[in-house]
Amino acid sequence: GISGMIWRQEKIAVVGVNGAGKSTFLKVLAQKTEATEGSITLGANVSVGYFSQHSMDVLDGNRTVFETLQEVMPQAHIGTIRNLCAAFLFQGEDADKRISLLSGGEKSRVVLATLLARPLNFLILDEPTNHLDLQSRGILLKELQKFTGTVLLVSHDRHFLHSLVDHVMEIDHGEMRLYDGDYDYYLRKSLALQK
Repeated sequence: GISGMIWRQEKIAVVGVNGAGKSTFLKVLAQKTEATEGSITLGANVSVGYFSQHSMDVLDGNRTVFETLQEVMPQAHIGTIRNLCAAFLFQGEDADKRISLLSGGEKSRVVLATLLARPLNFLILDEPTNHLDLQSRGILLKELQKFTGTVLLVSHDRHFLHSLVDHVMEIDHGEMRLYDGDYDYYLRKSLALQK
């Protein structure tokens, strides 16, 4: 029973209780799983990037952070790649660390950096702040605020949602409600519905 349109440059939070289907909804939109019914139509020239907790599994453990970013930016100068590494807290020798030696949070930062390095215009992010420390969350937030494409994300980080989103989709008991406003607007409206 879900019907709707996601417009260019919107930054949308998908919210709901655990088990409501948020992650499945994102996987269907990212075309990582089939919809049980209905269809999704992506617009012309839409280039999707998808992040989930399993995204870290696709990293090559034998490569370094620098090599991983260089692979997605083959035309970029070394300085540009080093700057991106530094932006995601891999400065100096840290950029030459092997992926296999990184913590979960560091691997998350590498995957997010590769997404932001690609020429994508639609990011679908499932819990991107999990495993990230406060400083890393701040860096990701700044990068997503600067991102000129569309962002659709699930996150339990309220500060992140307050600072980023301009629309909210709430999944509840198999239904979806759309809130055409930021996270504060969603909180006010959803409280009013509960009364």
